[in-house]
Amino acid sequence: MSEFRLIESQTIPLTRELAKQFHQMTPSPTERPLDPRRVRHLKEKAESGLLVNFHWAKVKVGNQIVRMNGQHSSSMLTGLNGQFPEGLYVHMDEYEATDANGQALLFRQFDDRKSGRSPGDVAGAYQGLYKELADVPRPTAKMAIEGIAWYDIKVQGIPRPTGDDVYSMFRERIYDGFLHWVGEVLGLKQPEMKRVQLCSALYGTFTVNEAMAKEFWDHVARGGVEYEESHPASVLSRWLVDAKNREFKTPPKPAHFYQAGIYAWNALREQKELKSMNIDKLKNMLEPIA
Repeated sequence: MSEFRLIESQTIPLTRELAKQFHQMTPSPTERPLDPRRVRHLKEKAESGLLVNFHWAKVKVGNQIVRMNGQHSSSMLTGLNGQFPEGLYVHMDEYEATDANGQALLFRQFDDRKSGRSPGDVAGAYQGLYKELADVPRPTAKMAIEGIAWYDIKVQGIPRPTGDDVYSMFRERIYDGFLHWVGEVLGLKQPEMKRVQLCSALYGTFTVNEAMAKEFWDHVARGGVEYEESHPASVLSRWLVDAKNREFKTPPKPAHFYQAGIYAWNALREQKELKSMNIDKLKNMLEPIA
């Protein structure tokens, strides 16, 4: 026999009175502490008109009925000073648990970690809207979009969406060519190149000189230029492999991967050979030379 069972399930209109009533219910002892950040996140959704129907639940243990799921949303709704959202519904479930362990098991069924929307899921959802990007591996496309945003924010000082909103940039069709190219360059044999900040370097060079960028990064992906150990692509390729294999006493910081990429690229454009990647003392973000 299960340690909890569903007694009743109904869909009812969301009202301010219902939200207040549910918010004031005795919480289950399994309920997590109220997180102001979650409440603020939901409030921002409400203010942007992005709310969807809520799933609330309560559980009966012995003679007491307590709130099981819906603490943050009901708290947010009761705290709204502006217009209360209209036209929404609450899917209300009432359960019965045999004991405290049954309550804990029931609590775990709501928003469990494996069922949550990951950043990869969100990125894939936006990418999937455009058949033109169907042949770009999703993990690579996600990394490339994040790389574009990082470059714009950190190097160019251009405001960009953050968090999961960054993947809305798939809607900007000007990036399709870059995304396709990155999907070709970063295959299964280049794990050392799969870094967001290195994708930023790819993007920066792609924007200033697409033809040369394709040639340069193809050399990097192939391990450098044969018989030319001092070629910037060869030096960068070795540095990336060493970073992946943790050969450095101090592991490179994320921004170092961008700096290394542009450092090698600029050396190429200035027709210089390299002996090593002297990037540790760089204070400012490098700009790619056309």
